[in-house]
Amino acid sequence: MPFLCPSIPVSSDKTLAVHFDKPAGRETLYIKEVPTPSPGEVEVLPKVAASALNRADFLQRQGQYSPPPGASSILGLKASGHVAELGPSCQGHWKIKDPAMALLPGGGQAQYVTVPKGLPMLIPEGLSLPQAAAVLEAWLTAFQLLHFVGKEAPNALNTLSYQPRPVT
Repeated sequence: MPFLCPSIPVSSDKTLAVHFDKPAGRETLYIKEVPTPSPGEVEVLPKVAASALNRADFLQRQGQYSPPPGASSILGLKASGHVAELGPSCQGHWKIKDPAMALLPGGGQAQYVTVPKGLPMLIPEGLSLPQAAAVLEAWLTAFQLLHFVGKEAPNALNTLSYQPRPVT
């Protein structure tokens, strides 16, 4: 289910993020101002337009799935948006305003998130930003199973539709 990031104005050094006070609590999630992250040497900073939820997000919220060391404690393991800023070593491949989607170690349910330069992917033409956030993990899981486990056609990554091979 996609989560659309609000476009509520905040100060330039702050961003809005989904927050909770303690894992497994019954209190409500809420929007909180947090410092806007800056991209590191090899990071891309997308302005998040949409995020999505799956089982891992719910487990993290319940305190049963900790973010990796050094990852953001903000919820959100997938996001889509447009590149807003690039770290010094990310010049070349990505351009400002490029549409991007990424699986993340955390932080996707905020207006901005830093992403290591190898994780963002260009959003395929025809996918909206909410669709890109919502299908990202499910589609990649299906692709891995078809391509690497099932040995499906090598060009399957170039298409969003699956065409089965004829049975011989």
